[in-house]
Amino acid sequence: MSKYSLNSVSYEIVEQTGSTNTDLLERIRKHGLKTIVARQALIQTQGRGTRGRVWDSHGDCLMFSVALPIGNDLRRIKGVTLAIGAFIALALRERSVPARVKWPNDILLFDQKLAGILVETAKGPNRDYGLVVGIGLNLKKRNSAYAALSDSIRESEIEKTNWMEVFTQCIIEAVSEVMNNGLGRIQLLWDTIAAYKNQRVRITEENQQPYEAVVVGIDENGSLLVQCDSETKTLVSGMVRIQYKK
Repeated sequence: MSKYSLNSVSYEIVEQTGSTNTDLLERIRKHGLKTIVARQALIQTQGRGTRGRVWDSHGDCLMFSVALPIGNDLRRIKGVTLAIGAFIALALRERSVPARVKWPNDILLFDQKLAGILVETAKGPNRDYGLVVGIGLNLKKRNSAYAALSDSIRESEIEKTNWMEVFTQCIIEAVSEVMNNGLGRIQLLWDTIAAYKNQRVRITEENQQPYEAVVVGIDENGSLLVQCDSETKTLVSGMVRIQYKK
């Protein structure tokens, strides 16, 4: 299944759960997935971020997950994590929010983290996969990212926007784009939405000493290209942090 419609989404809202991502992953493993499901919890007691981090759940944070059936070939969604971040940043920019993406998919607003994205997969009993995308949008009013957001959009507009529906549409469009066309369009868009483009950053890779490099762009697989001295390196994974001037 590679064509989706927002009208086909089943929305679920629960008062509390451990993790909406975990809920949907377990559902896929037990029962498979035929349609798109978006599940929100007002409180998540075991919310998860990337690299095993805990995502703090509080009343001012929108936390939900979207599950989509993607068939039996994971190669078709190569680079989808980056595409989802790009489409969400574009949706914010269309609403006058100058969001950028820190590779691969953290959503930044004036160098403050506005939203985090966690992408996972699970295989159902029929051996087809489901893709589960978790979103955490920080709307805590004392948070600097929210302050930047409210400088871009009036607070009344922030509160009345159905961000769950907006971002669900972004996820659907991103997954469809990658499954049908790969990352070609995202490569073209990247320079307009990338955080730290042509800036010197500090990079941490697993089992390596941190080093400095300049962000160049992304390749056709969604890997980050950085210039380190006279060498262009390709990052499949790793952490990127801005180098602030002292």
